[in-house]
Amino acid sequence: MSPSGQPALQRDPPSSASLKTRNGQSHPRDVRRAELEARITQQRLDISHAMQDLETATAPIDRGWAKIQQYRGPLVLLGGLIAARGGFKPKKGLSLVKRGLMGWVMIRRLRVLFNK
Repeated sequence: MSPSGQPALQRDPPSSASLKTRNGQSHPRDVRRAELEARITQQRLDISHAMQDLETATAPIDRGWAKIQQYRGPLVLLGGLIAARGGFKPKKGLSLVKRGLMGWVMIRRLRVLFNK
């Protein structure tokens, strides 16, 4: 929109016919501008394609991060309880952490075993 409230007119890139001066020759500045605009357009397309490739490549990471964020509250609460327990009875808290870690490792190994 222009300051007067009228929609701004879109300019089409200059064609080779519109680049010619009165004597039939193109002005070097106009030719250079057209080349640069074409180059910028191609770079924008390349960037767009690269972004799509990047999104496809990082999709599994994004899904994993979303899953972690989903369980963030319970994990923070569990960590707080373990830390509080460790403050009052350090040996008991450490043994709970070891048991929890061992249980997690066993569950992962059982999943691998049963998925074969």
